[in-house]
Amino acid sequence: MKNSMTFEEQTEKIVKALLSDFLEEKPPICLPLISQPANVPEEAAGGATSTFDPVTIASRLEHIGDHINRDLNPHVHVLAAEMVEGKVVKFGEMVESISKEWSSHVPGLEYERAFLAVSVRLFKGLVEKIPSVASATLLIGLINGNAHVRSYIEEHGGWENLEN
Repeated sequence: MKNSMTFEEQTEKIVKALLSDFLEEKPPICLPLISQPANVPEEAAGGATSTFDPVTIASRLEHIGDHINRDLNPHVHVLAAEMVEGKVVKFGEMVESISKEWSSHVPGLEYERAFLAVSVRLFKGLVEKIPSVASATLLIGLINGNAHVRSYIEEHGGWENLEN
């Protein structure tokens, strides 16, 4: 069942779930005895339900970023200093530059996956370093503004089919 939300609306919900996760202090891991769904799917026409769950998709995005074994801390420090001075455009430029470099040097790593990994990791670093500057609109605009990434996600069946 296709979700009734637009790509942009889905991206917004996913990034807000990511930001919420990054800002949340992590308590010790305690698993509930009975699991509850993170997001109750929206009812669609005809009684079918959507599989769109922004919390699950945000977790997948973070997982994609965590599996790229590269240190981004030096980039986060530079980016944080630039953004404190109001140079928000540097975020997009840095994500683009690193994504292109990684995808050209790592066999089998598509530019779009590199873009998602880098953008999420840099965003997470910014949230940890200067949460007041790292707003959700920063990452939402970056993802929604990249036609290649959008096409990649749509060609793979949408956000809900994004693999780890």
